[in-house]
Parts: sequence; structure tokens; C-alpha cells
Amino acid sequence: MNRLSLRIFASFFATLLLIAIGAVLVTGYVVSERRESAPTTLRDLVSGAQAALDDGGRAGLTEWLRGRNARLFGSPVFIVDDSGAELLGRPLPPPRRPMLHSGRRPHGLGLVGPAGEHYRIVFAPPRPLLWGVFSMPQTRAALLLLALCAGALVSWMLARSLTRPIADLQRAARALAGGDLGTQVAPATRSRRDEIGQLGAAFDSMAHDLRELLEGRERLLRDVSHELRSPLARMRLAVGLAQQPGGDVGAQIARLETEIGRLDALIGGILDVSRLESGARSLQRVDLDLVAVLDAIVADARFEAESSQREIAWTRPAAMAIQADPHWLAAAIENVIRNALRYAPAGSCVDVTLRADPDSGRAELVVRDRGPGVQADQLGRIFEPFYRVAEARERSSGGAGLGLAIAARVIRAHGGSISAAQAGPGLAVTMTLPLSPAAR
Repeated sequence: MNRLSLRIFASFFATLLLIAIGAVLVTGYVVSERRESAPTTLRDLVSGAQAALDDGGRAGLTEWLRGRNARLFGSPVFIVDDSGAELLGRPLPPPRRPMLHSGRRPHGLGLVGPAGEHYRIVFAPPRPLLWGVFSMPQTRAALLLLALCAGALVSWMLARSLTRPIADLQRAARALAGGDLGTQVAPATRSRRDEIGQLGAAFDSMAHDLRELLEGRERLLRDVSHELRSPLARMRLAVGLAQQPGGDVGAQIARLETEIGRLDALIGGILDVSRLESGARSLQRVDLDLVAVLDAIVADARFEAESSQREIAWTRPAAMAIQADPHWLAAAIENVIRNALRYAPAGSCVDVTLRADPDSGRAELVVRDRGPGVQADQLGRIFEPFYRVAEARERSSGGAGLGLAIAARVIRAHGGSISAAQAGPGLAVTMTLPLSPAAR
């Protein structure tokens, strides 16, 4: 049973419990009052009967009994003579009948007439209450009022408990639809422990994700505009220089070709990020040996590292079988290693470590450089498109800022994870990938 259903059930149960407790209290009060007034009521009944007998004899007593419809606390009253005959000819209750015809005097309160005749007042035993305490005339109004009050009170509390957070959610939804991306539900709604509280927390999470998404889109548009403007400006400059008298046209054309190549690579990276984010490109899943993939990537990276006086330390482990897209997985790992080489100082070494974790069924790949590292508050942002650690966005600070963004999306699309952490001097990027079921 969920928490909201439990709350509704508890409310109705509390209503019934309040009514039951009230019924016990009211009944106890009525019974106590009856017990205290019983001697007086009984004395008045006997006095009235004796007065009617003294004034009118048997006929007067019979008329009194018929006219009064004598009852004591809801039970009928019978008057019998010495022979056991009831004055109104009514049949006596079964429990009393044997005592009246057993040769003994009937039990009851005695009356003595003017001529010395004797009569007995006999009380019928109370009948079982078919509807319990609700059959008692003295309790019906009180219990009905109690039930109405308890039901109204609990219903009002339940309705208020349900409608107030719903109204708060409606307010937050309208504000969000109106463009207020910073809106949140009230803390009282979010802190509830039932399904409404979970809905409020989910709404806040949705609003936060939506705000992050829209801010990321705006940031991406700004960064794309900036990245496209730089090569276009250089191309415009090259065209202007080529048009000047005596300008080196060949050199400027070469410059244009270089910038066109950079522009093409930039556009290709932007498209890759967009495809990976939208899921438009379905990744292939083929059986691969992750160690063999790394062998090829490290071999190519070492050729580039030697020209810049850097080294790559790669200890080849045993084969590790995974299921992945060979093109995109190789591109992701290559981007991480090339990023480490870009920031590694000359004469330093980039460590590439791969190990299998049988407990989690994952392969863990760690690429560590010994460069300047990244501040702690920027570690989570280096996987965003166009983000650079350096405040200045000149080309010398790195590439376009798409390599790690593409790597993060590829690794996550394969069911893995990627993270970065300070590693003494330098940065360590850790990637995990699920191993093939047969390799676990």
C-alpha cells in the first residue's frame, strides 16, 4: 500500500475510531445517568400505580396502566393480580411466566388495594438492542451529531492535506510554463513522505534539468558562434591580404585551406555532439577486445608524442571482451589520450592503465597526465562542449573543446561512466565500460 492510500485509509479509520470512542463515552454517560435516576424513577412509578389503585380500585389501576403505557427505561411494565392474570390481558414475557404459575407469589413490587387485594408490578427483561447504542433514544441525537462532527473534521483535514500541495504544484507548473525556470514547489510539499511529496521532488528535478538543458543550449549557441567566427575572421583576413597589390596569393590560399580544414573539423565535431546527444545515430554493438583497441590507439599516439618529447606508459593486460561501436569507442579513447598529451609538459609521461573489476563486471581505463591539472570546481564542466579550463579562449589553450565532450557522450551511450579527478600533479580521467557477459 502506498503512502497516499495509507493516509486516506488512516483518515477514515480515525473517523470510525473517534465515533466508536464517542459512542462509548456517550453510552457510559447515559447509563450512569440512568443508574443514578433509577431509584427515583422507580419510586415515582410505584407511587403513581398505588395512587391509581387507591382512587379507583382495579378499574382505576387498569386505566392508569393503559393510559400511561407504563415503561421503565424503555422496557414495558406489567401488573398482575394474585391469580397471575395481567390487568391488560397481555402475555407475560417467557422468563416471568413460570414464576407466576408455580404456586408462588409473582416476583415484583407489591401493591395493596382498598379491599386488601394484592397486585405485583412486574418488569419485562430488556430486549437486545438490534442497533446497539443507536437503538437507545437517549443516545441517537448525540451519536449522530458526534458522527457528523468527526466525519466533517477528518474530511476537512484530509481534503486540506491533499488539495494544498496540488494547488502548489499547479502554481509551480504555471510559473514554469510562463518561463520562470527558477520556480520550485514549496518546501512543505517537497518534504512530504507520500506520493505527493515524491511528485514535488520530481517536479523540482525536472525544472532543474530543464533549466540546465536550456542554459546549455544557449551556452552551446554562444560557443558555436564564437568558434565559427574565429576561422571566418582569419579567412577574411587572408582574402584581404591576397587582394592587396604584391600580396603572396599562394600563401594566403594555403592559409585559407588550413582554416577551411579547421572549420570543417569544427562543424564535424559539433554534428557529432548533436547526434550523440539526440541519439539520432544508433551505435553498433559488436564484440571487441578492448586491449587490442587500445594497442592501436596507443601506437598512433606514441608517434605523435615522440615528436613533442613526451612518452606514453602503457602496460598491456590480458584480453578484455566488450560489446561496443568500434569507430566511436576508438574516437572517445583517442580524444582523452590526445587531450592528456596536449597538456602534458615536455619530457613527461602519460600513463594509460586498464584493469578489469570482476565484482562490478566493468573495465576501468585511467589516463593520467602530469600537467597543470584542473581546479576542483571545474572538474565536472570539462566534459561540456566548448568548455576550456583557461579563461582565455585562444587556440593555444587547446582545441575547440569538443574532444572530452564527445568522449563523455560516447562512453555514456555504451552504458559506462567517465569522470575526472586531480592526481597530484596532473589530471586523471577514468572511464568505465561494461564487460561482455561471457567475460564477467
